[in-house]
Amino acid sequence: MILRKDRIKILVSCLLIISFCLINTINGQKTNPAARNQNPKKFAQKQDTTEVVKKQNIIVAEPDTNFTWEKYASFLRKISDTSKYIVLPLNEFRNTFNTNKIVIGLRHDVDIDLDVAYQFSQVEYNLGFRSTYFILHTAPYYLANSNNMDIHTDKIIPILKSMQNNKHFEIGWHNDLVTLQVVYNINPVVFLHSELNWLRSNGLRIAGTASHGSNYCKTYHYLNYYFFEECTYPVVTTYVNNITVPKDGKSITLIKGKLQDFDLDYEAYFLNNNKAYSDATITNGIRWNIGMLDPDQFQKGDRVIILLHPIHWHRGSVHAKIESFSLIGQNSSSIDTVNSVITVEMPSGTNINSLTAIYTLSPGAYAKVSGKMQVSRTTTNNFNSPLIYKVYAENRDIQRNWTVNVKNVKSSACDFQSFTIPDLTKSVLINASKKTIHVEVDERADLKHLTIQFGISPGASAWIGNNELFSNSGTINFLHDVQIRVQAEDGIASCIWTITVQKIKNLANFVSFSIPGLIGQSVIDTSKNTVAGEINKGLSYDSLIPSFVLSPNAHAWVGNQEQISDVTYRDFTYPVFYNIVSNDSQIVKKWKVTIQETTLPANGEKVEQPDLLIYPNPSEGNVHMHFLRVKTSPISVDIFNTMGEKVYCEIIKKTGDFVFNANLKKLQGGVYIVRYSEAEKPGIILIKKH
Repeated sequence: MILRKDRIKILVSCLLIISFCLINTINGQKTNPAARNQNPKKFAQKQDTTEVVKKQNIIVAEPDTNFTWEKYASFLRKISDTSKYIVLPLNEFRNTFNTNKIVIGLRHDVDIDLDVAYQFSQVEYNLGFRSTYFILHTAPYYLANSNNMDIHTDKIIPILKSMQNNKHFEIGWHNDLVTLQVVYNINPVVFLHSELNWLRSNGLRIAGTASHGSNYCKTYHYLNYYFFEECTYPVVTTYVNNITVPKDGKSITLIKGKLQDFDLDYEAYFLNNNKAYSDATITNGIRWNIGMLDPDQFQKGDRVIILLHPIHWHRGSVHAKIESFSLIGQNSSSIDTVNSVITVEMPSGTNINSLTAIYTLSPGAYAKVSGKMQVSRTTTNNFNSPLIYKVYAENRDIQRNWTVNVKNVKSSACDFQSFTIPDLTKSVLINASKKTIHVEVDERADLKHLTIQFGISPGASAWIGNNELFSNSGTINFLHDVQIRVQAEDGIASCIWTITVQKIKNLANFVSFSIPGLIGQSVIDTSKNTVAGEINKGLSYDSLIPSFVLSPNAHAWVGNQEQISDVTYRDFTYPVFYNIVSNDSQIVKKWKVTIQETTLPANGEKVEQPDLLIYPNPSEGNVHMHFLRVKTSPISVDIFNTMGEKVYCEIIKKTGDFVFNANLKKLQGGVYIVRYSEAEKPGIILIKKH
């Protein structure tokens, strides 16, 4: 079984399949009604085709409202002249012939939503028209359980009886019976007898049926009216499976019945007519709609069937709003929805006699200026004087005038739009709300003498004190923050911007390096670009995951493979050569990492070296340094950041084993290197900030 959601998609797709065709009179020829009645099968209609509508008939002076109830009502009014037209439900249409009038049969297939169909029928009822509504037995509204095609719901009965008994519409059977057999394995004869008995026992007079264009029809190449023996021939175009249907490697023989077996009088596609139209027809991506049909083209004696699917139609909007409006190049625009006034400010000096508007209107609405149709982003107008946009609502009964006032004004904007230091800029952060600019430059920059390039708001000027600044002219000292005042074009508004320029060192170093089993800490030599470490004897070298810290935003590579700390495996049996690339990719250093087994003196005893334990690590600032085996006093303890800058220094006059507490809360979060005078290997500490 398919889900309700999937079946809805299928039912929507079917609307693209079913339409009518004109067999004998595409060129408007008339046929003798009596002759047609003698051989109805001669006039059997092919599904999914329609009469060709000449292009000039659909070109209109204003946008079409397409599928609104108001548009349909307008058409019904055109065919309300009873001296020219006879408009009937299909059961009455099939037996009505008149050589002096145009006979029209109104048909509606209710494929998805019965409530919408009921509302649609009210349009016809209000104007005194009657039509036929075919109810689909595989639609969600028909079923009590969307996953069971066998179980109907009683909820539809009151609605259908109201349409039949109160409005005098015909209720018909929308036939999806071949689908029922082929797809759902339900006996269509048993099912149809059961469902028609149920409907008729509830007072519904079902006389006719109309084939439903299920999406499965296209998949398996059949038409649902092939269920009826009277409708098995002729075979239609690609829908060739009228006796058997191949499915899943099997050939399914269609179960058939006769119309009279079910007390049915007609199949809608086999009625006598010489012109037919359907809103299921799509040509070049455009769905046919009633606005394309000119009843004045009909001739006396014509028999016309019009098929509309209510789900396509809706009540036309009554709103005639301009929801947004702007002119290309504007400073600002505002919409006064109460007084229907739009005000647009353009930069001073703008030529406003030929401007293009960009706007949105209420759904389905359109606009005119002095009777000329307007197209957003296309139509140009002279805005030297107030302009009136007349907006027509989708229902076309409501119009609203909007006044557009355009004026040139000097801008009050005082912003930096761009800022750079040529050849040196690494990054720029312009914060318009805080009026700050932070620039990072190459470490070779001379901060005392920097030339700047900038862009500011149109018409504005930039000043330091009483000296006006010009882009790419002269130099400025940025050893400290510089304040620049931007004066707006209007001479009134101004903003003070604070400019900060910072050197960024781009290093390509190892800051720390460790592997499992490492004795103490590795020795990093930034002058020789080497890393050396020792591990205990007997440990394997061939598959180790190193942990390392690089210079800020640098990357490490071995060959073509990027090395990720605590992730990438390496074989350290022999020295490994790393290429470290700096943040700006301008510096590439080749590092040699050597890991060896530890060496012991001849007597087998290990020489005790001074050592340093740091905890907690990471730390939030309060650090305990546990010194071991310190032999000389005093010692110097120095802490460096990853840029090589000394950020802390302490002289300690102690020897032996002792603990020194250091307050490093003033340091920013990051990795720091700790060195003291007796130690061969530096310590590493990580400061974290919340």
